[in-house]
Amino acid sequence: MMTMLNGGGRWRWRVKSGLAAVISAVASKSAASLRVKGGYKPLVLGYHRVVEDYEQASRSEMASMLIDVAMFERHLDCLGRHFEFVGLDDVGEAARVGAPFAHPVVAVTFDDGYRDVFEHAMPLLKRKGIPAAMFVVTDLIGRSAWQIHDKLFHLIEKGFSMWDDPRRHLQGVLTDLGLPTTEIFGDRESTRTPMLAVSSLLPRLSRTNVTRVMGHLESHVGNGFVNVPQTVSWADLKQMRHDGFIVGSHTRSHVSLPTESAAVTDDELRGSKRVLEQGLGEPIDHFAYPGGQFTPAVVDALAACGYKYAYTACQHHDHRHPELTIERLLLWQGSSINADGRFSAAILECQAKDLWPPARACSRAHAL
Repeated sequence: MMTMLNGGGRWRWRVKSGLAAVISAVASKSAASLRVKGGYKPLVLGYHRVVEDYEQASRSEMASMLIDVAMFERHLDCLGRHFEFVGLDDVGEAARVGAPFAHPVVAVTFDDGYRDVFEHAMPLLKRKGIPAAMFVVTDLIGRSAWQIHDKLFHLIEKGFSMWDDPRRHLQGVLTDLGLPTTEIFGDRESTRTPMLAVSSLLPRLSRTNVTRVMGHLESHVGNGFVNVPQTVSWADLKQMRHDGFIVGSHTRSHVSLPTESAAVTDDELRGSKRVLEQGLGEPIDHFAYPGGQFTPAVVDALAACGYKYAYTACQHHDHRHPELTIERLLLWQGSSINADGRFSAAILECQAKDLWPPARACSRAHAL
């Protein structure tokens, strides 16, 4: 059970839970909102890490990246009552030919390549006979090294614990480095928590500038971090393929592609594909955009590199390449809880069936 909410926050969650119950009940008696002309569009889920104990892990890691095994199984069991689980090859091919499914279907994916997915999620999925896919940051395969977003989060979190005014200090970091402060931290909400600050920085900065920010932060708050989240090894990936799971690319180093030059973008896309194909001895067809960030130029680069299918994190599409901008719904532990921190099937169903607008809210700039 997650930590209970207090005061106004708890009241708002009670209202949300009540609304979800009503909406879900009404929707079950009518056509599903995922219905399109001729059938149903697929639901593709995106997760990041699957841990043993959410409460414990969230004390030191980015909470919105986490779901524990028990909650993940609740998600699978709940969705399994409304959808058929399918693999990404089926989803991608349906998008390519523009053919909807005859009934509601759902696919399960994981981003980044954390080893706890291999340890905790894959055995559960295998036992239930559910296909899944993992999108891997290839520079980190088999290495004990930080994902860029994890390291940035820990540095900013440490700063929050030391600074009297985190917003002023973060703005100062950007100013010192000649980076666009107002564009990145345009409102107070963007610096309210370490997670929100990370979410504001990463989509707008190139990998080089993120590294500069992290270096500046380290010089002020230090490092001293331990327990680097482990990533999958080549042996893990080969076992996953043997068990029928799809492996796809998530770039070489988890860059925000719209911020990079054409040369860097090509290297990130082509390089990660080549590494996976050499390591696994098979074509790599699937790709997930880091942070769901893409532009027409990025989509064109992806097509030029030979990827067949790619996945976003919102409802925006490139009409020229629907198979390279397949919508996903990102979920975590808090995506389906009520005011008491307990699992709510109604809230999850509202998100899964696209009945709950916040589930698809998007602030990304796709320049479409």
